Amino acid sequence: MHDLSTRALQIRRQKSATSAALLTAVLFLSPFAFADALGAPKAIEESAVAVMAPKFQTKVAHDIAIEIVKPGNEGLELSARLSESGGLIERDISWTLRDAQGGTVYDKNTELAQVSLPPGDYSVEARYGSASFSQSLTLLEANRLTVSFVLEVGGIRVLPRVQGLGLTSAQTQSFVYALSGVNKGKLVTISKVPGEILRVKSGDYRIESRFATGNAVVVVDVHVNSGLMSAVEIDHAAGLARLSYVGAPDAHVSWLVTDDHGKELPAIDGLSASVVLKPGAYTAKARIGTELLTASFDIAAGQERDILLGN
Repeated sequence: MHDLSTRALQIRRQKSATSAALLTAVLFLSPFAFADALGAPKAIEESAVAVMAPKFQTKVAHDIAIEIVKPGNEGLELSARLSESGGLIERDISWTLRDAQGGTVYDKNTELAQVSLPPGDYSVEARYGSASFSQSLTLLEANRLTVSFVLEVGGIRVLPRVQGLGLTSAQTQSFVYALSGVNKGKLVTISKVPGEILRVKSGDYRIESRFATGNAVVVVDVHVNSGLMSAVEIDHAAGLARLSYVGAPDAHVSWLVTDDHGKELPAIDGLSASVVLKPGAYTAKARIGTELLTASFDIAAGQERDILLGN
């Protein structure tokens, strides 16, 4: 902060105007550079279908310090906090400043944005994780504004696993939909890294956990508090089928897996593939050119199966 004995400061605060299958989904409290607190999530059967297009929130809470400077030395210093009582964010924030005509006058990823600007009207756009906001500011002559925004951001850490097997070689996909706020009903972020911290606005969210290959899906709801991290562990009641072609190492193989109702999973290319499947009976087909190899198998929750096809 600036030395108050050498600067004339005026402080004011503006408040925001807007105030299954077997499932083990456990929320617990874990470090996120702040304290942790949260209740248990609720499992549901279906997830929302939406498009990832988060809107900018406007009129976020902020503190303003006004420094009196000589004309020609005007400017802005911008920072942000996760919550009302939290310290300044020490990670990069994506800052964009636009003038009254919509022209970009500043665009940088930094924790603290410092820019010299002539007096005028400006809009501040900032993005931190999937949370974003837009705020209008007026810079008067002989003023330099120090603005600290309160983002009301928390975190979600999703750890998808297969029951009894833990993390597997199959790639996970966690889709996060907003159930409240300006982005209600929209897909706000996607994670393909188990345990990755997803930074989101405080509020209610729906997490759809699935794998890039297979048909195992679990959906849970979670509430996120600002300045806190909600950790969600999801155990899919499923098994892991490892499909392998035993033949020429340069063969082009396309896999097609069908359940006992005839429903086909998306095709997978490659000599091998790891597929996470709901318990049941399946048929795996490997197409190599004009040749088609087939194997039928059953799989149970927590089971691993090696399906080998070849000449």
